[in-house]
Amino acid sequence: MRYRVEQRIHTLAQNVVDHSTGLPPTFTAEGVTFTPWQEWWTHPYWLATSDIKADNYKGSWEAFQKCLSRLVPRISVVSQCYAAYRVEPFLILREGSDVSFVRWVEERGSAGLMFMEDEQEALELLLKSPEIPDEFHYYWNDATNSTGYASKLVLMLSAVEALVKIKTPGGKPQKDWDKLEQILGPELKKELWGTKDDHEKALRHRLIHGEYFQPKDGQIDYFQLLHVSVIKYLGN
Repeated sequence: MRYRVEQRIHTLAQNVVDHSTGLPPTFTAEGVTFTPWQEWWTHPYWLATSDIKADNYKGSWEAFQKCLSRLVPRISVVSQCYAAYRVEPFLILREGSDVSFVRWVEERGSAGLMFMEDEQEALELLLKSPEIPDEFHYYWNDATNSTGYASKLVLMLSAVEALVKIKTPGGKPQKDWDKLEQILGPELKKELWGTKDDHEKALRHRLIHGEYFQPKDGQIDYFQLLHVSVIKYLGN
């Protein structure tokens, strides 16, 4: 069966390929066609479209996502602009069918959190704490302000590194593995950092050394687990 799959892409790049023809700017790469979303340059979006042969709609979606996972990051590099697609709307239509599968996503404003007397007291405690280095706050602030799962997680891991860094007599920084386990617990510590003698397969080592997430890594929300563990540690 053949399926037509369409996906909106959020990007600050303006698609102007062949715009001099008077037709909507269009280009195709690896079987995926990219056009502006709705009218030209009126929205920060593109539309990616592809016709895919698959056994079912899930198979067409997986094949399409595999294409976009190669294309969109490269578009971001070449255009030097923000580009994201995973949380955007998409449509899947089987050839010869009048019924389609649609996921529609609407943007909504954020909800602020109250900064009250308890938060003020916590601020004063953090300012006076010799155990929480400035580097931790720098990294954690960057993580809070960043978008993207990988970027947030790597910055949070670096923040924890700053928390457990100790200086040796030789001057070379080392990790306090006992403190690391105190913050994260033994299981999360092992998954993210491994052990002192065996850490190359741990997630932090792989991400820092140029290995992206593996399929099995997507089964656990490490961002949430890490966030809860660190905030709990700071509150003790």
